[in-house]
Amino acid sequence: MMISHKALRTVFLSLSLFAAVVPPALSQNYLVTRPHRGDGIFSILRRYNLPTNDIYLDEFKRLNAAFLKNGRELLLGHHYKLPVYRFTYNGASIRSTLGITDYALAREIQKYNDDLYHKGIRTRRYTADKELWVPFTYMAAPSRPPAGVTVPLFGRRYQSLNMIDASLAGCVFYLDSGHGGPDPGAIGKRGRYRLYEDEYAYDITLRLAKNLMEHGAEVCMIVQDPDDGIRDEQILQGDKDERYYGGVAIHRHRLTRLDKRAEIINGLYKNHKGRFRKQYTVILHVDSRSNSKRIDVFYYYQKSNAASRELALVLYRTFKSKYAAKQPGRGYRGTVTTRDLHMLRQTETTSVYIELGNIRNQLDQDRLILENNRQALANWLCEGLMEACSE
Repeated sequence: MMISHKALRTVFLSLSLFAAVVPPALSQNYLVTRPHRGDGIFSILRRYNLPTNDIYLDEFKRLNAAFLKNGRELLLGHHYKLPVYRFTYNGASIRSTLGITDYALAREIQKYNDDLYHKGIRTRRYTADKELWVPFTYMAAPSRPPAGVTVPLFGRRYQSLNMIDASLAGCVFYLDSGHGGPDPGAIGKRGRYRLYEDEYAYDITLRLAKNLMEHGAEVCMIVQDPDDGIRDEQILQGDKDERYYGGVAIHRHRLTRLDKRAEIINGLYKNHKGRFRKQYTVILHVDSRSNSKRIDVFYYYQKSNAASRELALVLYRTFKSKYAAKQPGRGYRGTVTTRDLHMLRQTETTSVYIELGNIRNQLDQDRLILENNRQALANWLCEGLMEACSE
């Protein structure tokens, strides 16, 4: 399902809510300049056709705090970031480059770039050098989320979204919970009950999807069960009615199943090229080892893919910092490694494969069966993905 931000009439309907994206806030994505002799902040802003109001002054000071004498004076010889984002123009349109639908906003951005070209600040048009400049306030005010946004796939109790912000607008996530349908995955025992990998991976994936959407992301759930929704019970009953995105049946043959998942993701990825600034695949599984083997959440990345490795490292660092804050002295033994897994090898997106714990170990089972712990896993994954999308 392509989960979007307006009320869904069917589980496969896809709509968009936010008119603008919130771009990343790192140095390589800002326009940079060097001051002329006698320049102050006001003159630099005016040179680049930027307002000299408190909003732009404060943002300039925030970006360049380390190189401002007395908090306001420029230093010759230093480069200064401007409150202007730089995007790689896709050659098609401003709207598809930024993942926006607002035509008037696109015209304003075009005018801003054209005016600076005619003024001589830009030496080439954005259509020629493929670099689009966008003042930060143009992208910082998304449309107000409509009231009553619901996603039935999340279940009756959790179907209403609480739209928080648009920090993930322009990002699309393909969330793939392991196994499903005829394949329950690993099975653990808790007293007289059985714990099924596919049910716990799916519940955490749903919680992650909800979190991401509430920050403006587009989400494609690769595995779906319209009957389950997000569940708070400790023992999640197993079933075999999960299907793939688009209602496709999950095949009994393992390689056929995996090939179909990769095919769905790759097809969506190609369809979304040029519409989104970031596309990530997150694959969630629960490991199975000996009962005595306790493990922390660990991450596999795509071989020879620097972006995949960095995504895994961002998630690893997020979890490590959370454990340090929540359980001081516990330590964190998660790992980040590459592995020649089918889904990592076959998906064309930047992908990461995550093992959430050992379903046979009692302490790891607590991480899975307790609702608060499942939600914490989803929350921390969301925080890490938000950081990755800001780069």
